[in-house]
Amino acid sequence: MSAGLDNLKHIVVLMMENRSFDHMLGFARTDNWRIEALKGDETNQDSNNGVAQVSDDAGYAGDFTPDPGHSGFDTLTQLYGDPNTSVMQEPNMSGFVRSYEGKGLNPQDAHRIMKCFPPQAVPVLTGLAQQFCVCDHWFSSVPGPTFPNRAFIHGATSMGRVDMGIDWGNMSATIYERLAENKVDSVLYYQDSSMAMTFDGLAGNSNFFGSFDDDFLPACAANDLPPYSFIEPRFANSPGGDGDPAYSASDQHPDHDVKEGEALIQTVFNAIWRNTKLRNSTLLVIVYDEHGGLFDHVHPPTTVTPDSHVWKGDATSTDPPFDFTRLGVRVPAVLISPYISAGVIDSRIYDHTSVIATARKLLIPNVADSHLTERDRLANTFEDNLTLQQPRTDKINLGAGAKSEPPTPAQLAQSINEHLKAQVHQTAALEQRLPPDQRSGTDPGTITTEAQASTYMQAVYAKLRAQAPGKAGTAGSYN
Repeated sequence: MSAGLDNLKHIVVLMMENRSFDHMLGFARTDNWRIEALKGDETNQDSNNGVAQVSDDAGYAGDFTPDPGHSGFDTLTQLYGDPNTSVMQEPNMSGFVRSYEGKGLNPQDAHRIMKCFPPQAVPVLTGLAQQFCVCDHWFSSVPGPTFPNRAFIHGATSMGRVDMGIDWGNMSATIYERLAENKVDSVLYYQDSSMAMTFDGLAGNSNFFGSFDDDFLPACAANDLPPYSFIEPRFANSPGGDGDPAYSASDQHPDHDVKEGEALIQTVFNAIWRNTKLRNSTLLVIVYDEHGGLFDHVHPPTTVTPDSHVWKGDATSTDPPFDFTRLGVRVPAVLISPYISAGVIDSRIYDHTSVIATARKLLIPNVADSHLTERDRLANTFEDNLTLQQPRTDKINLGAGAKSEPPTPAQLAQSINEHLKAQVHQTAALEQRLPPDQRSGTDPGTITTEAQASTYMQAVYAKLRAQAPGKAGTAGSYN
């Protein structure tokens, strides 16, 4: 065993939103860093047989309004050109442009879906990928949207669902509960919302939840992180108020400003890296939940269906028909530790359940009996990238880096996308758990702007946390 694994005490996972590998890192390949990336001549056809070629001119915001489709139907269209194609066939990745046309765009405008970033535009993600370990065959767990993929990173299943329905109360056991059963602490650090708070097994237990600003950052400074941490980005532009400053959305969900996500990644990295003791005992995983409808050229491989007996229902989706035997589109994933050499490229196949499998292997003594489903039982683990016997002390270069800026009036007034709309309705459902005299009576259908969504979600979550006071990070002790 390497010194890195001997000293490892903390796994921190930051999951961003809705960007594909090619979109973020596809143009970053160099002669000395030969990741599975773009050649530059990859194309899709539009409905007029016009050719759309990948380009390196993506903007930080403005390219993807309306929000590209990434439902199960949309993603299967992107993989095959026809959503009715059997997932047992090899995807040809031919339907991205035509799928985007389905959002009401003319064929030429739909070519924007092929836009990718040059490496200098995303210096934080690119710099960390090049100076630590990039996993260039990490795929989303489901060819579909956010909620099912986040369900997989929490519980190695989406209970046979590929939809964005708000009710995830009957979610089966999660990694947090499995760790708690083995007396290992874990915390989900959120900023304005977390779908995991809707899980019956976690809901109402403040030990499993903490604030990113008030709990995670101070815990890093004090070297007091739990063994397992999961970080949610900020999903909505916030106007602030009551003494709180305004904050920009940091999730990178189209069409939020990608620079803000870069700033969040940098903040998390710095919080760990600047504390030498914490740095030398932590593995940081940065990954994206799904591709958000954005182009990637690598064919997702087949996989195993999670156990159907862990939830009440069938193991397959009927809308659209899908049996969970193929992974979703490739996403960026970076592993960071001072025990990882610079420039490592890990090309093994991973999906989000690899996080669960690795956490179980490193944090649970009886790992053989700790799996949640067949997916995480068989998933590849990535701890063997920590190969150095001494921690690195070299300076990490993130180029120009990134700095968060408050949202503009236009960003605050921006109409909410379908993802944020679902989160608002999910928050409204959570609000019903409060005593009647603490409910706002807000009709979630009246919330139409980013500012309104942020204000509402933060108010409800603050009341929910106040209902169950306690110190985040003591889940494993069952206090």
